[in-house]
Amino acid sequence: MDKQDVELIKPALIWIFLFLFGVLSFFNIYFIDEGERCVKTTFGEVSGTWEPGLHFKFPLFQSVEVYNVRVQKTVFGDTENILTAYTNDQQIIKSYVISITWKYDANRIAEVYKNFGSSRSDNSVFYTVVSPLVQQTSKTILGQYTASTIVQERAKLESALDIKLKEQLANYPISVIGVQLEDVNFSETYEQVIEQTAQKKMEIDKAKNELQKIEIESKQAVAKADAENKAIKLRADADAYQIEIKAKAEANAIKLKAEALKANKELIDLTIAEKWNGNVPQTVIGDKGSLVPLLKVQ
Repeated sequence: MDKQDVELIKPALIWIFLFLFGVLSFFNIYFIDEGERCVKTTFGEVSGTWEPGLHFKFPLFQSVEVYNVRVQKTVFGDTENILTAYTNDQQIIKSYVISITWKYDANRIAEVYKNFGSSRSDNSVFYTVVSPLVQQTSKTILGQYTASTIVQERAKLESALDIKLKEQLANYPISVIGVQLEDVNFSETYEQVIEQTAQKKMEIDKAKNELQKIEIESKQAVAKADAENKAIKLRADADAYQIEIKAKAEANAIKLKAEALKANKELIDLTIAEKWNGNVPQTVIGDKGSLVPLLKVQ
């Protein structure tokens, strides 16, 4: 190839190089969203992190890992990975489901890469660290409760799980927002016992309510009878008082009349005269108490 041929090919090679550089540059420009953080590596070593915005990496010897730092929810104990445990009273929990609301710590995103590897790897954080901790911790805490208290004290149990998991994950670049016990399924035998117990409790509550109703009605009847008795007594006391007042008035009248007659003998004669009907007695009392006939006056 002579010099003239090289001069002809040279512009074409320059354009090809510029085209390839442009293509490589285009595929190495990154737009990082507000809900993401990025780790940049150079020859496999962490060389920086990217905040949201426009970024560029050198092709071939640099790579990036983009992590979602928004709130996420992961469920443990689904149909593919059933969780089982025993209660404190040795009842079998044949399955239970726990969900964790969490997010990566945006300020420690380089630690996420160092501890858990690529964001595209199947061995992500919840399969390498959190999942075993959730299983171990939940089995331990469920084992501290009886079957009945798991049902009755659900909020307390969730709080214990939440506190323990946050404590165990404190050294990792993960923020646990909340833990929920989504579902608990006991053995069929115990489920029947729970149902029967609930039915008996309903019957007992019904009986208690009926007894309280009877007691209330009984108290009302007693109160009514007591009120009636008090009313009768008040009426009797009023009648007795009226009789007493009347008797005292009559006694006072008799006393006054007697005193008046005693003080004025002529009043006695007047009273006798007023009551005389005009008939003359036929006999009088003699000295010895015998009756002596009176002579008739013609």
